[in-house]
Amino acid sequence: MSETRTPHPQLDRLRRVWERLGGDDPLWAVLSDSRKRGGRWDVDEFFATGTAEIDAQLAAVGALGFPHQRNLALDFGCGAGRLTRRLASHFRRAIGVDVSASMVATARELNAGIGNAEFRVNASPRLEGIADASIDFVFSHITLQHIPAELAAGYVGEFFRVLAPGGAAVFQFVADTDDSLRGRFFGAASNRWLNPLRRIVWRRRDVFEMHALHEDDLRKRLAAHPSLRLVDAIDEASAGPGWHGRRWTVVNEAPSPVAVERDGLVLFADPADVHIGAPLIAGEAHDAHVAAFLREHVHEGDVVLDIGANIGLLALVAAQCVGAQGRVIAVEPLARNRVLLARAAQANGFDHVELVAAAASDRAGELELRTHPTTSNSATPAASGPRLRADGGETLRVPIVVLDDALDGMSGLRRLDVVKIDVGGMEPLALRGLERHIAQHRPLIVSEFHPQAMRAASGVEAIDYLRWLRGLYPAITVLHRDGRRERFTDERGVMDAWRTANAAAGLDGALHLDIALTRD
Repeated sequence: MSETRTPHPQLDRLRRVWERLGGDDPLWAVLSDSRKRGGRWDVDEFFATGTAEIDAQLAAVGALGFPHQRNLALDFGCGAGRLTRRLASHFRRAIGVDVSASMVATARELNAGIGNAEFRVNASPRLEGIADASIDFVFSHITLQHIPAELAAGYVGEFFRVLAPGGAAVFQFVADTDDSLRGRFFGAASNRWLNPLRRIVWRRRDVFEMHALHEDDLRKRLAAHPSLRLVDAIDEASAGPGWHGRRWTVVNEAPSPVAVERDGLVLFADPADVHIGAPLIAGEAHDAHVAAFLREHVHEGDVVLDIGANIGLLALVAAQCVGAQGRVIAVEPLARNRVLLARAAQANGFDHVELVAAAASDRAGELELRTHPTTSNSATPAASGPRLRADGGETLRVPIVVLDDALDGMSGLRRLDVVKIDVGGMEPLALRGLERHIAQHRPLIVSEFHPQAMRAASGVEAIDYLRWLRGLYPAITVLHRDGRRERFTDERGVMDAWRTANAAAGLDGALHLDIALTRD
């Protein structure tokens, strides 16, 4: 994962301060006990405080029944890794992020033996590289109070964005000063006047500031996420005398997807998805014949374009094959599918998977798609089957990209080796929008072939689609579900194979085939 920097005046100042504090005395900067100043923290004692804190907080949220899964935890403002270290013992993987490179360097050094703990520099107002709805436990302690309020509120919004269904977020902040004499003094004096005093008391050139974060703003941000609920909001004293500290516990009550391990990959599936998710959870393979073909033909370093990526089953196979030096571009119009795909890519460590949130066609604009909560599939209204048309479904308007233009806008893209496409009969139009790159690179193409859907969605006859493809490639290979492969140099042979397969299944044209086109 690359370390990110986003120019931002307040954030840049914050980063500079914590860079120097982390470089001078990192453990004291995290836990500012006056007795420990000057490198007097014992490392084991320091980490023991993190063990006690994480164990207590997980016990508290566990009593509420959260988190439902323990795949991934996030420690925001990780410092030297005091809390991340203990989170890694409770979760499959723990990520610590901090604005300070010096702090992260210390965390990496002190936790070098913790294989499932990762530390990242995140000098951005967003949680860069963290997928939506992917973190089972978000934790932040004595961090938000040192961040200017606007930035801190934005980070809380990011906690809400990344919190997984069934997950819990626990974070501490300062809501205001208290009513004590010290609190009234802090309330009357700004950081501009307090900082010189802090420099004298702490005998340091760089000092951290305190910032209040108002709960009304947080409640507004929370209201934008219908599945999130504030289950606990309590006073707590870790900010020290003079400050009114608060700790929130927020849970995500949306149904949790199921993590499925298959062929060395972690996938996330929705049990309500009768077409892909539920069968996958039950142990059935989806498009195993296509996956096998891709594993044979996708090589390390390749660039793969997956058009109609759904929840990412084949995009992840491709990502596994191309390795870190390759690239997978996944085009998917449904947001709920993209969330599962991005979460799976993150869980597998596939930083080389890029998402395009759109449908593909031969002209830009918008497209109407019909979908239903019981399936991850979608189609144009004209091509929708009974399930997509059933009560409880919805019609969405999604953006359309012309892939030739989209790929032109991607930095560093100089090749295209493989195209997989499955878009509910929109294949002819989507590939017309990619015609220039196909002509230039001659990628291997794996396409769903469904004449009925093609006619309804694109207004294109299947035989014409095959003729267009045959004008670009010498032959078409039919990939049968039972693993057989038939190669045709005449498009009519493909049509006959489709009719034969439908007759054998008794489906009267409703069965699709998968076809492949190679350079030879």
